Amino acid sequence: MTVNLAGFNVDIENIKAVQSFCENGINKEEIQKLNWTPETISASYARISRDERPINELREQARTEIDKARRSNNAIIFEMGHSSIAEHAAFNLDIIGVSRYLSEQIEKSRLASFTEKSQRYIKIGTDYYIPSEFDEATKARYVKTVEYLFETYNKLHEMLVPYFESQNPDLKPGDKGYRDLVNLAKEDARYVLPLCCHSQLGMTVNARSLESLLKKLTLIRSAEAAELHKQIEDAVSGYAPSLIKYTKASAYQSGMFDAVRDLLDTAHSMTYDGDNDPAMVAACLRQEYAYQGVQLLDFDKECIDKVIAAFIVRYSDIDYKEAFARAKKTLDETKQQIFDRLYDLLDQHDSVGREFEMSDFTFGIQLSASAFAQLKRHRMATIIDSEYVPAIGCIVPDSIDAVGGKEIFLTAIEEADAFYYDTYKQYPGLNEYILTNSHIKNVILKCNFRELVHISRLRSDAHAQWEIREISDKMCETVGKKLPMLAKFMSGKDKFKK
Repeated sequence: MTVNLAGFNVDIENIKAVQSFCENGINKEEIQKLNWTPETISASYARISRDERPINELREQARTEIDKARRSNNAIIFEMGHSSIAEHAAFNLDIIGVSRYLSEQIEKSRLASFTEKSQRYIKIGTDYYIPSEFDEATKARYVKTVEYLFETYNKLHEMLVPYFESQNPDLKPGDKGYRDLVNLAKEDARYVLPLCCHSQLGMTVNARSLESLLKKLTLIRSAEAAELHKQIEDAVSGYAPSLIKYTKASAYQSGMFDAVRDLLDTAHSMTYDGDNDPAMVAACLRQEYAYQGVQLLDFDKECIDKVIAAFIVRYSDIDYKEAFARAKKTLDETKQQIFDRLYDLLDQHDSVGREFEMSDFTFGIQLSASAFAQLKRHRMATIIDSEYVPAIGCIVPDSIDAVGGKEIFLTAIEEADAFYYDTYKQYPGLNEYILTNSHIKNVILKCNFRELVHISRLRSDAHAQWEIREISDKMCETVGKKLPMLAKFMSGKDKFKK
């Protein structure tokens, strides 16, 4: 694994000074005195609320008095608790050679931006993470199982390319669109790839969110997470020592599950003791589960009136209580006319108004790691996810069944499941590295209608990955039946107003 600090925000005056030196060859001494750190931006902005001087003068003082700026940051952020000051500093990080398993944990950070290597568009080579905690016998079995999964991936990919070519006979190599056709084979073959596959991602994150991520990494029981924590901290600490200080999980974060464990009924398939044949245990446990897909668990039945009330508040001098009373008295015909007019104004790239955030929906979703990779990007929603549980089963793409590859696929999955169950007690958490993109987890997703519309634009679109598209379509269909006034707002970009 390698972490590179690719960049961070600096005061524009530093850049101007370098440009002046390059153009005129003067002020070399001044160039050498420049402090290359985002801390001066944070320190100067922190003073805005209590110093009447223009901001550019505050920035100049921070640039020339770096030690004072750092003391100020430390006092304001960590002693006074104004943590938002750290958000004025942003870092760009290359994270190379990280496992898919760990990248999933990283990308749960709500206020950060990520771009990750896509297994949908890139043919994956045999490059993966091996937990250093494994003893030699476990490591040997792990490597053998992972290599088998990669062999299956390559075999399935070879079977799927001609299949998708036969589905699109007019497309030939070199034609526009042929690459998209070949990518369909990668997209479905990857379902058998293990979560230990190496990936890489670019991350842009402010100092406050980065400190939060570092804390969360200490909660993950793996040497890989510990190494990532160290490399990120080493990469940024020299440039921003006054902005990132507390990088270990708090007692609450590290102890909250243990504190309530005895009060929770969590006993189920996860208590497998390794005494029975893992394949038989997995088969028995799967009988206890029925794949649920998408369920609407709860929604606000007064959400239509709440949305209408929010519009009344925005465009009048009426308070919400009175506005809600008026909204409830408004005829359904009038409500529909309001939504129709708003819909007519929409472009496919528009977000609906914040008034639609007055409505909440809670979904229970079972989905594969492949689909969760898409869903977790909707970080404005509340997403509570379980570990991957082999007992629930796995998703087998229809194309793999169509080419006669289902038995090959499931045989490989059974090998992964067997390793998972056999090592559960000795290596809890680490055994998840062997699970695949096809394995299913349980997710609770809570979002408002505005976010649901956004999800539908991206995930119900024809270009979306097929499993996440099916999930998004089901979410929208279910909500549309409950709230027909709002149904047409939800669709992919390709179907918008068609």
